Amino acid sequence: MGRTLRINSVQKSATEKTLTRKVLSSLSVCLCIIAVMSLFLLQGLKAEEANQGRVKVGIVERLGKKIPMDLVFKDSQGRNISLRQVADGKPLIVDMAYFECPGICDVVIGGIKTIVDNMSSKVLGRDFNIATVSFNPADKPADAMKKKEQFWGSMSISSHASSWRFLTGDSTNIHALTNALGFYFMRDRRGMFIHPTALIVVDKNGKIIRYIQGTNFALADVKMALDEAVAGTPEQIISSSPKMCFSHDPAGYKLTDSILRYGGVGTMVFVVGFLFFLRAKKKPRKGNGVPS
Repeated sequence: MGRTLRINSVQKSATEKTLTRKVLSSLSVCLCIIAVMSLFLLQGLKAEEANQGRVKVGIVERLGKKIPMDLVFKDSQGRNISLRQVADGKPLIVDMAYFECPGICDVVIGGIKTIVDNMSSKVLGRDFNIATVSFNPADKPADAMKKKEQFWGSMSISSHASSWRFLTGDSTNIHALTNALGFYFMRDRRGMFIHPTALIVVDKNGKIIRYIQGTNFALADVKMALDEAVAGTPEQIISSSPKMCFSHDPAGYKLTDSILRYGGVGTMVFVVGFLFFLRAKKKPRKGNGVPS
């Protein structure tokens, strides 16, 4: 009887070892498949960006580079005006937005309004000018006027209305400006725009001096950027906080992100479960000793 129990125990141990080897083999195969899939997906994204020569959405800082100041847009009254005329020999704060934005474009414009109302050492129209430029070619001067009036009514500087222009333009001039600024955006499936937010300060000749990213702009940062624009010395803010405005994941990225995320989570769950399985197998059972 004891001999039979020992034989059964040995057979059971051999069976468990075989099962363990099969599980380990399956685990290795799963990990290899996930690793290869992830590699191909990531390489595909890199190749796509390389083919385009730029990022899809975001800001690539081009400090010290010049934007084309002779680009012509339309102001809120439908008149043609160049960026050089908007700057009028002063530093220029450029705000890229679109006038039907359901997200944070209005927050940025509100932040500019706060800066203008509270920065006593710099005066709009005397020390600097502002251009809020729509990157949506479908926006028209009437849209620009509506947006301007939305914020201008509560401002204490209406006498300097010509110093903050709300501009629209065609796709050629818009892309010439955004490419020069390193400002990249895209449409989603519903026709809405996914885009970054920033104030971009240029000097009177269009040299890019500073990017102030985000939606909350410190008075000190803007003042310093304007001082640097007068001196013509570009400067980078290391602590700037980039923000994005979007309504949902862009096409093409949602699937990739889901595969990578859930594939990684699934692998972790599988590994943790297998470790618990091995631990449970090694734990001796009470009252199950083998008789001699």
